[in-house]
Amino acid sequence: MKRFLLLLAALMLMMTFAIAEEEATVVPVQIIPQAEDMLYMSDAIAKANEALEVLPDNCLTRAELVQMSDGSHRWVVSIFDLTNYTDAWCIEVDALSGEVLQKTTTSYGFFVDMYARWEQAKGINALWSLEDKMLYDTLYSIQPMYSLPLETDMTHGEALEKAIAALEMTNAAEYKIGYGYMMGIGEGEVNGVWEVYFVQNDEMVYKVNLDAVTGEIYFIEPDAEENG
Repeated sequence: MKRFLLLLAALMLMMTFAIAEEEATVVPVQIIPQAEDMLYMSDAIAKANEALEVLPDNCLTRAELVQMSDGSHRWVVSIFDLTNYTDAWCIEVDALSGEVLQKTTTSYGFFVDMYARWEQAKGINALWSLEDKMLYDTLYSIQPMYSLPLETDMTHGEALEKAIAALEMTNAAEYKIGYGYMMGIGEGEVNGVWEVYFVQNDEMVYKVNLDAVTGEIYFIEPDAEENG
């Protein structure tokens, strides 16, 4: 009897792990180069177009080949309606079989379901790495803005010091700190922007945006009037 109970407990444990693995949220982790055995971009876009009931007459299509967090490879095809700039579709296509695995849509330009999926896998957006913020933006935004800082920009530590001073803090040790970086425009015409997030209990308490070169504070959220 004891042996039977031990075997039963072991089986239940294995089933628990299997269910947890099956329910794990799968998200892209990096853009990868084309391989010979993988679907070509044009074929992936064709598969995505077939998945739409109606393809907009005037649209922007972006397709990236990615490695997923479970090790699989998918094409992420994002299609944006340029007539109204609000309707958009994101279709994930298996890079080997060509099977359409997931389809997400939006009527106001922001993929809510996709964002929730990433936060489930990676936690609050404010604490995502710079690389994750850039990847998300590249895959799902009609006009990507996130990037990595240039050598001529201040470091994230220097940006944090500027943000702490702007908030008139004496100590930021009670907060988790997250960063974002928005690219500049042209050859030094407009500098990049550091975003510094102050987080407590998985909630953003403050966000400070500042010039990545001069340190000029652009805005603080919430502001002095507590406007978010």
